[in-house]
Amino acid sequence: MPYAIVINLDHDLHPDDVCRFLWNEIAERMLDVGFRIDGRSFVMNAPPEEACRLARETIESIESHLEFHRKHIYKYIKEFYGFPTDARTNLLVPPLGDIEVDEGGSPTSTES
Repeated sequence: MPYAIVINLDHDLHPDDVCRFLWNEIAERMLDVGFRIDGRSFVMNAPPEEACRLARETIESIESHLEFHRKHIYKYIKEFYGFPTDARTNLLVPPLGDIEVDEGGSPTSTES
């Protein structure tokens, strides 16, 4: 089952150029370890424990590699969490109860 990781940087407390730089590093490294980008999440077909471990290791590798202004990278992260993708609700589509399926076989028009 796909598992998603969400990482949101704290743009309220840190300059946009710094956040943009960090985001590019995060995205590149998350892709390198096997995640794919799905909207605003990183998704991987892996058990939750493995996906979370890889995400944490990826973030920590950025910190050790960049020694980012001698500050802990987690200070720049506002949200960092994971969830199974089947728990996600797409609010861009109507609720399932509002979707009608015409099983008649032939298209009909309600226009006059």
